[in-house]
Amino acid sequence: MPSISIPNNTLLVLSGPPGCGKSTFALSHFEETAVVSSDRCRLLVSDDETNISASKEAFKLFRSLIEYRLALGRLTVADSTALTRRARSELLAIGRKYKFHVALLIFNTPEPVCLECNAGRQRQVPRKVIGAMSRQLGRTLQTAEEEGFNQVLTLSWEDLQDPDFKVDIRSFEVTYPGPFDLIGDLHGCYDELIMLLGKLGYLRRFGRFFHPAGRRIVFLGDLTDRGPHSLKCFWLVKAMVDAGSALYVPGNHCRKLARFLEGRNIKVAHGLEKTVAEIKELPEDERRHLKENFLSLYRQAPPYLVLDNGKLVVSHGGITEEMIGKVTERVKNFCFFGDTTGEVTDEGLPVRRDWAGDYSGDALVVYGHTPVPEAVFVNNTIDIDQGCVLGGKLTALRYPEMAVVQVPALAAYYERAGFNSEAVETGEDRSKYEEQPYHSI
Repeated sequence: MPSISIPNNTLLVLSGPPGCGKSTFALSHFEETAVVSSDRCRLLVSDDETNISASKEAFKLFRSLIEYRLALGRLTVADSTALTRRARSELLAIGRKYKFHVALLIFNTPEPVCLECNAGRQRQVPRKVIGAMSRQLGRTLQTAEEEGFNQVLTLSWEDLQDPDFKVDIRSFEVTYPGPFDLIGDLHGCYDELIMLLGKLGYLRRFGRFFHPAGRRIVFLGDLTDRGPHSLKCFWLVKAMVDAGSALYVPGNHCRKLARFLEGRNIKVAHGLEKTVAEIKELPEDERRHLKENFLSLYRQAPPYLVLDNGKLVVSHGGITEEMIGKVTERVKNFCFFGDTTGEVTDEGLPVRRDWAGDYSGDALVVYGHTPVPEAVFVNNTIDIDQGCVLGGKLTALRYPEMAVVQVPALAAYYERAGFNSEAVETGEDRSKYEEQPYHSI
C-alpha cells in the first residue's frame, strides 16, 4: 500500500505547481485546521484568493499562522507552491525555530496533467506560469535533499490517484499494556541476542521471532557497531518490528549509521567502521536494499516510547520527567546521548550528569546507552546496558514482572576505557547457552 509516514511533531511543507493536487491531498488526509494555505490567506486579507497584489500581506499571515500552531505544538501542513529555495528555507527556519520535524513533500506531477487540472478549475492560473513552475519543480527535485529538511518525500500523480494511499502520523505514545521484554544495546551481538530470545521463551516462525503468550520485545537502540554481526542484528529487529512482535527506539549509533547511509560527511569511528566493513562486503543491490530498509526503520522510530498508558517510558539514553510528552531538539538529543555536559573525560568519553539520581516521576524509565556492570533500579529508572559488546552481559527487563534476564557475552568484541568485564569471566557459565539453540517451529 502506498503511504508516507511522519511524526506528529511535523511541519509538512507541500511543494508543487498549480494543478498538481496539493490542496486536494492536504484536505483529504489532514484536519482542515491543520492546513495553512497561502491561497486561503490571500482570500482572508483581500476577499479574493486570486489577488496577487495582496501576496505580501497574505504570506505574512501565512507564516504567522504556521508559527502560532508550532508554538502550541500542533502538526501543521504548509500549503503553498514552495518551488523556490528561498520560500522553502523560510519555512524550514520556522520549523527549526520551534524544534519541529520539518518534512518536504514534493508533488511530482507532469506539466500536461497540471494544465489539464488547471483548465477544470474555477480559478485558473496562466499556462505560462504553470510552465515556469514546472521547470522550478525539476530544480527542486534535484536540490531538495541538500537543503536540510529532516525528511524529503516525493509523490507521483499515480500515488495521488491510488484510493488506498494513506498518511501515517506516528506518535511516541503507544497504548499497549504489555507485557514487554525490553532489551538493551545490541551493538552487533547477534549470537547473544539469539540466546536471550531463547531464554525469554521466544519462538521462530518463517524467520521471525514471536512469543506464544503475546509478549513484545522493545529494543532500546544501538543495534549496530562494535560487535561482529551488526547487519544480522538489524535484519532480525526489522523483521520483528514489521511483524508487530517488537517495538524500537533509535540510539546514537543508529543515528550515526543513518547519517552515513544518507551520504553525510561523518567520521567513521567508534565502532561504525565495523558496520561499514560489513556493508562494503555486500553486492551493490543488497547495499541499496539495506540502506532503504535501515533508513525506513530509523526515520519511522520515535525518540522515545510511552507505554502501558504512561506507566512505562523507554528511551535509549534516558529522559527526564518534564520531557515526557514533548518532542523538541533538546529532548531528542537527550534521548540519544543522555544528559551530557559537553566535556570529555581523560579517556575521551563524554561527561554526563546523573539525571536518574534526580528523577522523581511516576513512570518507570528504562534506558541504556551508558554501560554499567549491573542493572539496578534507581528512583524508578533502570539502565539495562550491561556492556555485552565489551564482554559484559546482554540484558532484558521483563515488564510488568520487573525481572532481569541476562546472558553473558561470548567474547569481548570491543575495548572501552572505564569498563571492567572481569565479572563475566568468573560469572555465569556460558557453555550452556552455546549448546542450547533457540526453539524453532
